[in-house]
Amino acid sequence: MIPTIRNALQMASNNISLISNNLANASTTAFKRSEGEFLHSYAEDIPREGLNVGYGAISEGARRQFDQGSLKVTNGSLDVAVNGLGMFQTVSEVDGDVTYTRDGSFIMDTVGFLKTTDGRRVLDVNGDPLVIPPRRIYQNGSEAILDTIQISSKGQIQATYGDGTIMELGTFGLARFGNLTALKAIGNGHYVASERSGPAIIGGAMTSNFGQLINGHLEASNTNVTDELAKLMKAQQAYSGSSRMLQTAADITKRLIG
Repeated sequence: MIPTIRNALQMASNNISLISNNLANASTTAFKRSEGEFLHSYAEDIPREGLNVGYGAISEGARRQFDQGSLKVTNGSLDVAVNGLGMFQTVSEVDGDVTYTRDGSFIMDTVGFLKTTDGRRVLDVNGDPLVIPPRRIYQNGSEAILDTIQISSKGQIQATYGDGTIMELGTFGLARFGNLTALKAIGNGHYVASERSGPAIIGGAMTSNFGQLINGHLEASNTNVTDELAKLMKAQQAYSGSSRMLQTAADITKRLIG
């Protein structure tokens, strides 16, 4: 009995942790909620008829849910939301590792590199960093300062400078995967490919089943606070019930031994 109750306690505890994390990130841009994955535990490695003694459920980890979050208006010229399938590609300046994110709240450094808020460079459809020059310098020594930035639904970046010059500066690259839920989360809204997710398939917005990009918007978390609170109450009740059962089992064992 005790192993079964112990598994129930662990399952409820893991579930509470996942739900609490979902609630804590309910206002985080492009956060994707997680659900626990649980398996039945048996006394035999391979359950046999008449011998499959159950030890309750055990946790197999968490499965990330990549449902579309609602879009919120920011009017930021470098804020971009993906409406549909696709993730932005980013690369570290330090070690060159590539990660993927749905968080399109980008910034521009002094050189013009487009970056995530945690300093990773954003890649174009060819895998090169996106650069928006803050000024144009001409051969005669004159210069024009960047005036406005527009990003189309296909991810094409168009910059207008003070002298009226318009430049096309590249296209956002998007990534999709054969098994999106198997991506490994590494924090700050970034994910890396895993063996189960398969390699990234790169393309442009509104091509090959990729979604569209919406400038001046950001994707909100897909956490539904009401649903998560209801699940949290159930998980807490399960933990409390299992705790009482464990105490009862311990008392019975003491009486038998005594």
